[in-house]
This record gives sequence, C-alpha cells and structure tokens, in this order.
Amino acid sequence: MTLPRTYRAPRFEDALALAKRDLGPDAMIVGTRELGARAGGRASVELLAIAAGDAGLGVPVRPPAQLVDSDVASASNGRSGMGIERRLLRGGVPAAAARELATRVRARLGREPSDALEATAALAPVLRERMIFAPSGLREARVVALVGPTGVGKTTTVAKLAAHAALVEGRRVALVGMDHYRVGAAEQLERYADLIGVQVRHAWDGVSLSAALAELGWADLVLVDTEGRAPSDTKAIAKLAEAFESAGEPIFVHLCLAAATREVELDRTIARLAPLSPVRLTVTKIDEAVDAGGIVGAHVASGLPLAWLTTGQRVPEDIEVASAERLSSLLCGEEVEA
Repeated sequence: MTLPRTYRAPRFEDALALAKRDLGPDAMIVGTRELGARAGGRASVELLAIAAGDAGLGVPVRPPAQLVDSDVASASNGRSGMGIERRLLRGGVPAAAARELATRVRARLGREPSDALEATAALAPVLRERMIFAPSGLREARVVALVGPTGVGKTTTVAKLAAHAALVEGRRVALVGMDHYRVGAAEQLERYADLIGVQVRHAWDGVSLSAALAELGWADLVLVDTEGRAPSDTKAIAKLAEAFESAGEPIFVHLCLAAATREVELDRTIARLAPLSPVRLTVTKIDEAVDAGGIVGAHVASGLPLAWLTTGQRVPEDIEVASAERLSSLLCGEEVEA
C-alpha cells in the first residue's frame, strides 16, 4: 500500500508545487498542518499528498489545484494573510461550501479577513446563517437513540450525554443497550451506568424495547445505544428501524458520524441509514481528524441540524453543544486537544 508523501515549504503554494512536481498535476492532498516558526523566523507548512492513481487510499479532502490558485489570486491584493476560501479549503470544507462561505465573509467585511482572528469572528455569523445548529436535543423527546456506522463512538457518546443530563442537569436518566453485536458492548455500557449512577436495560427487538421503555417510565430521559453495522448491512438497519417503530413511544434519533469520514462514505452511510429517520446530527472524534471540515461536510450531506460535537474519550468532559462560534474557531485553525 502506498503511503502519502510529506512535503514541507515556507508557504502552502510552495508545498503544493513540490507535490505536483513529484506526483503529477493531479496530486491529491490528504492533509496539511502549519509547523509554526522555523529557522530564520520563516513560517512553514507540511502537506501530505498521494498520486491520483492511488486515489483508492482516500479521497481528496482539499480542492482541485485551480480552486486553491484562484483563491490565492483573490487574496493577493497586497495582503500577506491567507484568503478565507483557501483557509476553509485547507480545513477540509467541501469546495462548493467553502466558496459560498468565503463569498459571504468577504461581503460582510468588504474585503478578505486580515488574519485568523478576524476570519474566525467574521465566519461565525455566516455559519449561523447558512447552517442549522440545533438545541441539545435531549429535551425534545423522552427517548433519544444514537445510530451510526461501526467505530464512531456511539457508546461513549451515550455515556457523555447521560453523565451531563444526570450529573449536571440533575435529570432522571436511564440507558437501554441494543448493541449485542460488538463483543463487550453490553458490559461497557453497564460500567458507564455504574459510574454515572443510572439504571440500564437491554433490548433486542421492538417487543423487548417497548418493555424496557415501559419499565423505565419513571425516567425523564432514556438514551438508547444501538449496534454499529456497516452501511451495506441493510437487513440489520431494517430490523432496527422496525424496532423503533414498534417501541410504543416516539424515539428521537441522532445520527453519529465521525469527523474524518470521507465524503464518498458520508453519502453512502447517510443514504443507507435513512430508514432510521434521524432528526439530529452528532459529529464525533473531532480530535482524531486531520481537520474540522468534515463537520461541514456531514451537515451538508445529511441536511440534519447539528447538535453535538465530541472531542475525545473523557466522560463526560469531551462533548459540547455545536455552535457557529466553536465551528468557526475549529475551521480557522484551532487545534482540538485530546
């Protein structure tokens, strides 16, 4: 398997030129980061790229070269700062969304942002206008279920939400485990329940789910942890959808997607999980992603209001309500500390 190659240069466009020279004009960028001041006081960037023929290793999380170049030109009117469109593209925002957001930021300021701080401040109100940020989603229904593909951190997210609702808000919380596919999933949920001090029940289908919810009728909030299956496992998804429909009361479904999910996988996953009728989006594992643009990509692909962001493994600390201000800071260069 061919690994991405690393290129370093004082400027992003210099590193991109090196990659193109080495890998060809269609070189695909899969990651970038700023290295800070280096010898001689010159700033430097690091770029990871693969040849177009190795596209099976990943899809470009950056735009075609001509989009980068056009934005460099638009920002080079005597300013040394990075153009907002290029900043968003480097942050992994899909090209069409980056172009629209950048156009609105420039219109708001009447020019390019002069630095990262100004870009962050100007982008926040634009994100608030163009994206949907939902309330926490934990007071809009008594039963909230988290669904999503394998490995996105649903069980840990359930524990974080339960701890926040029980320990911070003082609500009566209970858990229902429906993940009997992953080894140790039930035991993991029970450990979290013990630590938080909440009750847990287990269900396998609509009948047992309905019985569990009836038994937990005293709870203000019931969080349901579901099994993660590959989007191609349509039978398991249909079975879970049937269980939700026969649960005996409305279930508020949150779709969980990892921030590093590739665009082609986003579309496929969202389409396959549509029978579960998700109404909110939670983006997980931001700390493990190269950039934060996947948050915008997931929102654009799903069309769902963005509710929660998770940034690490700590329970309950590493979860927060999604906001335009927080997303703006992530997109304009803030690193997430695990």
